[in-house]
Amino acid sequence: MPLIISSVLRRDWALRPDVSPVCIYVDKKYLSQQYGLTLLTNTYWAHGSIVDVLKVYGPLSNAERETLEKHVIGKSARLYLVPGILTAYDKLYFDKASWGILRDAGVFPDEYKVKMKLVKVEIEAAGKVEEVNLYPYRDAEAPEA
Repeated sequence: MPLIISSVLRRDWALRPDVSPVCIYVDKKYLSQQYGLTLLTNTYWAHGSIVDVLKVYGPLSNAERETLEKHVIGKSARLYLVPGILTAYDKLYFDKASWGILRDAGVFPDEYKVKMKLVKVEIEAAGKVEEVNLYPYRDAEAPEA
């Protein structure tokens, strides 16, 4: 069972060479606060899949919907998680391969929003990797950020 989130795609600064500058937001009470994820020395990678893509304003054209269903929806995604410290939101940056799926389908930041299912977070600390399954007993849906 996953954490289901919806967010407008936003452009920010790429924090690492392996992530894109495109991110989505989720209220931190549903992710970092709930699972005790802090900015100490850990690295966090959220894993999930793209459930849907919509335009922020107006409907998708038939051609857009067809392209998204063929090349984007249902695809796996990996996102670099930055827990919200001074803000109410966690930022999730698409890794370069995951952003490539959206980019190549003509999905633009600020013009589209994505709905995602996040199933786990990998926590890298001191050379070790631990996996935490998100909401393993039921689907939890965060309000749109």
